[in-house]
Amino acid sequence: MRKPSGRHRGTNKTLSFASVILFGINGIIGSGIFLLPGTLYQEAGLGSVSAIVLAGLSTTLIALSYAMLASKIDDDGGAWVYSNRAFGAFGAFGAFGAFGAFGAFGAFGAFGAFGAFGAFVGFQTGWFGWFLGVITIAAELAAFLTALGGLIPVVKQRGVYISVALVIIAALIAINLIGPNILTFIDNISSALKIIILIAVIAAGGYFISTHGLHVSQPQAVSSDFRTAFSTAFYMFTGFSFLPVAANKMKNPEKTLPRALMVVMLIVIAIYGMAQMTTIVILSTNLTAETLPVAAAFATVVGSIGKTVAILGMLISILGVAVAVSFDTPIEMASLATEKTLLPAVFGRTNKSGAPFVAIWLTIGIAAMLVVSGSYLFLVNLIVFSAFLQYITTILAWFKLRHDPTLPAGIHLPMAPLLMGFALLLIGYLMTSATWLTWLIAVIVALIGSVIYATDTRRRGE
Repeated sequence: MRKPSGRHRGTNKTLSFASVILFGINGIIGSGIFLLPGTLYQEAGLGSVSAIVLAGLSTTLIALSYAMLASKIDDDGGAWVYSNRAFGAFGAFGAFGAFGAFGAFGAFGAFGAFGAFGAFVGFQTGWFGWFLGVITIAAELAAFLTALGGLIPVVKQRGVYISVALVIIAALIAINLIGPNILTFIDNISSALKIIILIAVIAAGGYFISTHGLHVSQPQAVSSDFRTAFSTAFYMFTGFSFLPVAANKMKNPEKTLPRALMVVMLIVIAIYGMAQMTTIVILSTNLTAETLPVAAAFATVVGSIGKTVAILGMLISILGVAVAVSFDTPIEMASLATEKTLLPAVFGRTNKSGAPFVAIWLTIGIAAMLVVSGSYLFLVNLIVFSAFLQYITTILAWFKLRHDPTLPAGIHLPMAPLLMGFALLLIGYLMTSATWLTWLIAVIVALIGSVIYATDTRRRGE
C-alpha cells in the first residue's frame, strides 16, 4: 500500500496513459501480498482467492467515487479535501439531502444547518488520514522485520526485534529531518523489485503445475470466516487512492482516470489472484504455517537460494514503501496545520532545512510505539478500518457535491448513486468484523482529534 503524496502533484499534465497504469500498479502493490496469503488461506481456504478478487472489485467501486471527485476538485489531499469541501460549509448531515434523488429522503437536507459539525467531520477525515499514514508506516516496518527474521532468525527474538525497529525508526527520522534526497532512488528500486518478485513467483507456479500437476486442498483447520478474509484482503488494495489524487498530472484526466483505474485494478486483481493461487498450489496445507509464503513458495521450486533472493527483494521493496510513507505523512500533517489551518500551527513548524520537525517526530514516534507493541496482522486490520472511515466520508462527499453548480461536471458514471449506495452498505457490513480493540482505538483517536479541534485558537479566531 502507498499513501497519496503531495510530492507527486503538479500543474503540468505530463503522465501518459501507460505511465498512469504503471504509476497505479506501483501505488497499490505493497507488503500485503507477500505476507498475507497464509492468513487468508487460514481464514477462507480456497475461498481466499475469491476474497481477493471480490475485495479488488469492491475497491474498484469505491475508487470510482475518488475518481469522480478528483475530476471535479483539482486540489491535493484526497479524502479530507473532498470531505472538507462537501461538509465544511453545509454540514455533514447535508449529505443526506443528496439522497433526494430517491424520493422523500431529500428532506434530510434540512440537517445542513449543522455547518459547524460539518467542518468537524472534514477535520476528522483529515485527522484519520494522517493516522492512516502513521499505521501504514508501522505496518510496513513490522512487515520488514518479519521478512528480515526469515533471513536472520535472531531478529525474531523480542529484544533484537525491538532494537532493530528502533534503529530503523532513527534512520527514518534522520532522513526526514536532513532531507529525502535518497527517496527517489529507493522508490524506483523498490517499485521494480516487487513486480519482478511477483512475476517470478507466478512463473515458478506455472512451472510447478506443469511438472507436478494442479492439486489444491483445503487447510484442515480453516476457520471458514470469509467475511474476515474479505475485509483483510482490502488491505492489499488500499493504495488505490494514490492514483486519483494524482489526477492533475494526467493528460485528459476525465477520460484517462476512470479507464486507468479499471485497467490498474484488473491487472492488480489478476496478479494477486494468481500469486495467492500459486502459493496454495505449491505449499498446499503448509501455507498456513508460513510467515513468508511467497518466498517459501519460490524456494520450493528453485531451492534455498530462491528464498534468499525473494526475501532480499521483499526487504528492499517494503523498506521503500516505509520510507516514502514516512516522508509523505508528516508533510500531510504540516499541510493540515499551515495551508489548510485544520490543525494548530505548532504541527507545521519547520527546521532550518524546511522539514516539519514536529510532525516528523510525532508521526514516526507514534509509528514506533505501534510497531513494537502490535502485530502485523493487527496493524493491517486497523489500517483497513481507518480506510473504511475515509471511504464513507468520501462517498458521502460525492453525494453532496455531485450536482454542485460551482464545480465542473467531472466524470459521469451510469447508475452512480445506486453503485455508491451499495458501496456504503458493503463497507458498513465489513466494519462489523472489526474487533472491539480496533473500535476502541478508533474512538480514542477521534477523541484526541476532537480535543485538538476544540482547543485550536486559530480556528476560533482568537
